[in-house]
Amino acid sequence: MKKVKILDSIVNDFTEDSLKQELKASFNGQKGCLYAKVNTEFLLRAREDKNFAATLDQFDYSIADGIGVLWAAKFLSRPVVSNKILRTVQVNWQWLYTSLSLVFYPKYVRNPIPERIPGVDCLYLMLESAIETDSPVYILGAEEKVLVTAIDNLQEKYPKLRIVGHHEGYNFSDKAVIDEINRSGAKLLVVALGSPKQEYWIKDNIEKLPSVRVAVGEGGSFDFIAGTFKRAPRWMQKIGLEWLWRLFMNKNKTHSGGRARRIWNAVPVFMYAIVKSKINNEV
Repeated sequence: MKKVKILDSIVNDFTEDSLKQELKASFNGQKGCLYAKVNTEFLLRAREDKNFAATLDQFDYSIADGIGVLWAAKFLSRPVVSNKILRTVQVNWQWLYTSLSLVFYPKYVRNPIPERIPGVDCLYLMLESAIETDSPVYILGAEEKVLVTAIDNLQEKYPKLRIVGHHEGYNFSDKAVIDEINRSGAKLLVVALGSPKQEYWIKDNIEKLPSVRVAVGEGGSFDFIAGTFKRAPRWMQKIGLEWLWRLFMNKNKTHSGGRARRIWNAVPVFMYAIVKSKINNEV
């Protein structure tokens, strides 16, 4: 498995098949493995927040969640000359044609990271792996009503899925939840507290959870599973424009500045940071 450095973070070159194989190995392993779903916001936050970067470093695997991560990996893989003036011209040209490829030839950016695995699809894959290894699941996070509806929908979709416990994410005691997870014997722990809170919670508590073999921060997937938010049409998902659908279709309840500000940071601000780092030879 290759590891690709983007800004100050490492991303694994998973495909859905290789991720599923790794998950099964983790469920059958002897220690807890931490999985992060990494998008452009994560990479920017890790660049600006050393505490968050150090937290991500403690995760065993990072999964590319978004076309922007694939673009950055491809853009940064293009060679450049040593002379800074010539390098500036070269990097800007590389930015132009790799960016245009996102619209006209998206397959071009599928190397060195071959696939993006969007949040909800990644969760389904993890749950399927849990079923195939007979691994019980505990879910922490989301609003109570959303969580209960999402669990009902998951049980309908996966009748053999063993969800052995859950707790909403807005009013809980760490100790009580940890005790409940340990009593449940859960091997898959899904934490949906929003980032970076969910990553910090996993990092701080994984050593207290001896039965857990896979822990993952889930973000807002349960809103989609419960039907609170609608997912983008399949054609938009395939070309990596699900973020645009979210901007116009779903109100943001947890981030200051709303969805528009998040998209501003996730696209132009992220691209600028990547281009600048390459011009300055920081990669």
